[in-house]
Amino acid sequence: MSTTEALARLAQQQKSANVDIPQEARDKARELGWEDGLLELALSKGHSLQEVWQALRAGVSGEQAKQFLSGGQVIRPDLRWMKVPTEWGIRARPSDPEMGLALGDLQVSTYGDVPDIWPHRSEIARGSYPNPIVEDMGYTIFEKAIVWADCVVPLYEQAIRDRWAPATDLRWNSLEELPEDIEKAVCQVMTELSDRAYFQGSLIGSWLPEISYGFLELKLFLSTVIYDLAKMTEAFRKRALSNGGGLGLQAPTDYMRAAKESRSYPELMAILFVHDSTMLTFFKNGHLFAQNQLERDLYAFCARDYQRLMDYQVERLKYLLYKLPERRMEQNLYFNKAEHRLAKDWNDAVVREPLAILLGGGRENIDAGMAKLKEFRKLQINEYLENLKKATFERSNLNGRFQDFLS
Repeated sequence: MSTTEALARLAQQQKSANVDIPQEARDKARELGWEDGLLELALSKGHSLQEVWQALRAGVSGEQAKQFLSGGQVIRPDLRWMKVPTEWGIRARPSDPEMGLALGDLQVSTYGDVPDIWPHRSEIARGSYPNPIVEDMGYTIFEKAIVWADCVVPLYEQAIRDRWAPATDLRWNSLEELPEDIEKAVCQVMTELSDRAYFQGSLIGSWLPEISYGFLELKLFLSTVIYDLAKMTEAFRKRALSNGGGLGLQAPTDYMRAAKESRSYPELMAILFVHDSTMLTFFKNGHLFAQNQLERDLYAFCARDYQRLMDYQVERLKYLLYKLPERRMEQNLYFNKAEHRLAKDWNDAVVREPLAILLGGGRENIDAGMAKLKEFRKLQINEYLENLKKATFERSNLNGRFQDFLS
């Protein structure tokens, strides 16, 4: 029996057995010159549909497939991938045996070189050899000075080791009933904190696809920031719903809108710099607002996470100003916008009154709490200005709304 007759008989057998071969596969096979029945022959010989698809996507011609399936010539690989001129003979070793093979240990030879301008628009791994024809993956950020800080390498390692889980690392069974006004104030604060953490995580996540793959370590670190903010969203929401209270009123969104409307990464980071600094101060001093050990522990965990984020903020801004000094004055515009919007949120009753009740020790002491809150805002602003100085930046003219808190 000839090969053509065998194919015809097998095709008829497979047709009667209702073999489900996608039309897309048949179209691709026809495009490559596969005879009718050759797909069925491949399946009858024990090849999976996935293997057939791999052959079609690899461009195996009909003649090559026919020879292979009839026991003729075997298609041999050309092994081009073994001949690419990448740097070979690398042996990354842990610099600290207790830490294991860390991300920083991979910064060896040319594989550790992060160019000032990343030249590729594809998802090519840094150090690999590029294909001659690839698709544009839509990245828009290729300039290292815009996004980079050397500290992201160790900060990533710290983040993946410095983990905490809201479900198990906080003693939820330890919560005891609080006075109604205190519980309502706590729940309102938790509602706002949960909203802000969720928004910031989503916002940073939306910028990750813009940053080119050459800045891999930065993208990995920002992924841990998003994860940290997700944990905070979870933990704050759980606190609001775990002690006889509930969620409160949605907090003002003026500041969030300013961050959302950022048209560039430097603008986004400048606006978030103000927020991240003041939030770090809040969490570091969380004991002033906490009503129990669980809340003190929660704020301490958040302070640890926000400290890493602030370390990146400071070093990124310092690097930007060093590499692109002509953009220094531009930052003032962004900081002014952020200070104005954040101060407006701070002056909203939904934000200030719950904090004043917690600082004063109850609704009846809200006036004393307001005085304490004003002093606390001074602390937040002063520490924000100190963080700017660490980044070699001084505000030329602090926004009037912020200045009012210092007067």
